[in-house]
Amino acid sequence: MDDVLTGGDSLEEVRELQIQLIRLLARAGMELHKWRTNASNLRSNISEEKEYSFSCSSETKALGILRDHLTDCFSFKVLPSPQNTKRAVLSNIARIFDPLGLLGPVITVAKIFLQRLSKLKIDWNDSLPERETEEWERFLNSLHSINQLCIPRHVLCEFPEKLEVHGFADASERAYGAVVYLKSSAGERNCVRLLCSKSRVTPLKSISVPKLELCAALLLAQLVKRVLCAIKLEINDIYLWSDSTIVLAWIQHEPWELKTFVANRIAAIQELTKKEQWFHVSSETILLTYYLED
Repeated sequence: MDDVLTGGDSLEEVRELQIQLIRLLARAGMELHKWRTNASNLRSNISEEKEYSFSCSSETKALGILRDHLTDCFSFKVLPSPQNTKRAVLSNIARIFDPLGLLGPVITVAKIFLQRLSKLKIDWNDSLPERETEEWERFLNSLHSINQLCIPRHVLCEFPEKLEVHGFADASERAYGAVVYLKSSAGERNCVRLLCSKSRVTPLKSISVPKLELCAALLLAQLVKRVLCAIKLEINDIYLWSDSTIVLAWIQHEPWELKTFVANRIAAIQELTKKEQWFHVSSETILLTYYLED
């Protein structure tokens, strides 16, 4: 039996869910324990021996990610190793467990650095060259700021009337990526929350920037598809943004009109999304979108 992670929009809804879970498992002779909640009124239904002690800390792990049950926020704890070998670099990067891509810009920088090391063809236990050592030490020093992040888990405003998904795709000569946000509205109230992101370093083989922008657009289409399947909410509108007018023009064409590399990816994008969901956005806006979350 694994942990149950759930919640509700009201205390009554959560209390009813608690009763149903207890009764359901009781039918199999099992008793639910290790309760943790941010609703003080709900704790009155839980005896002290059934409320799990987390060493006086409000942080617990939810599927490997730290979550503060009092603030209902995700957080990260990174303790980097100061060694400067190629093996230590990979170990430090692997310690940053971020399946949702909430630390997208940080992970991307690490991926680019690791690709640079692979080009140097140094052994796993060799020390890094002086230039790379200085850059790696600066990166390690900046990692401590991750420990101060507090990312809200709840992504909806109260009693939302309209939901929109906004996705952004961008690329450079070193990497390309996609990020997805959820916007919820109720009257004049709006709430925009980061859902997830995904990035990839560019291949060692040289590819033009427009083609990399196309790869970013495909990555965004795939990411949005996974998001829609996962969140199971009724989305009113989907907006997909790119600063590449070339890619946006390709998306409006039929795949058979284009060359193979472009045609294959356009066909995949058109299968996952609609042409009318794609819009142009300035490069400056995309940069702001990414790094406001850094």
